Amino acid sequence: MEQEPQTPQPAKQGGEQTAKSSRRKSDMIALAVMIVLSVILIPVLVINVTLIIKGSTNRSVPPDVFGIAPLAVTSGSMDGDREDSFAEGALIFVRILDDGEKQSLGEGDIVTFRSSDNVYVTHRIVSVTRDEGGAIVSVVTRGDANAATDGAIPLANVVGLCTGSVGGLGDFAIFLQTPVGILVFIGIPVLLFIAYDVTRIVLYNRKVKAEEAANGAQQALGEKQSELENARSELRDKEEELARLRALVEAQGLNAEDDGHSPDEKNSDDIQKST
Repeated sequence: MEQEPQTPQPAKQGGEQTAKSSRRKSDMIALAVMIVLSVILIPVLVINVTLIIKGSTNRSVPPDVFGIAPLAVTSGSMDGDREDSFAEGALIFVRILDDGEKQSLGEGDIVTFRSSDNVYVTHRIVSVTRDEGGAIVSVVTRGDANAATDGAIPLANVVGLCTGSVGGLGDFAIFLQTPVGILVFIGIPVLLFIAYDVTRIVLYNRKVKAEEAANGAQQALGEKQSELENARSELRDKEEELARLRALVEAQGLNAEDDGHSPDEKNSDDIQKST
């Protein structure tokens, strides 16, 4: 029996693997972008909210995060030629001091104090005044760019020690606390996160539905192929049965020729004998 050739199936596996690889790459890129944005924006959001809350609840000291208060420099009084001087627009980091730590202050330290009109000023100590017991009771400060001192500042008004600065970042910090800054750097990123998450969910649902449809089509194709294979098997069985019957008929014809009669003659003789 000749076996019928199998119908070749379209080569889809390579294309499906390429599509899956492309989707995985897109998902990885989107995940990386989301992680980067989260690492940058979430701390900014947390710090900004913390500073706003602390600044509105306790005005006796600058709002801080983990004991460090970031302050924007709004004047050029400290724009000097010393290594730790800073210009207008810088962002300085002030470590909040308790009463015991204030006793360790000395000449050359840059401190932040609360002025008489409740404005925070950050200038350098040029001298300290001690009581009879040696404890500091006041400090005299002056801006690096100023000629005159600020006078004696009671130690109780000193709130912290400047530990460092970043030029130009103060303007950005001030902008962050404006309504426009909050919208640009907090509101829009949050909306983008929400939009990304919604888009990801929608695309995932579409992907699941497409895979379900593809699986259903594949299953239907498999059923059709099974039916076709069954039909072919039945056809082969019929052909084999037909071949067997033909062989039987041919064998009967050969037996009749061996007796010297054709099949018709043999049948006629059989009829005469019976009569």
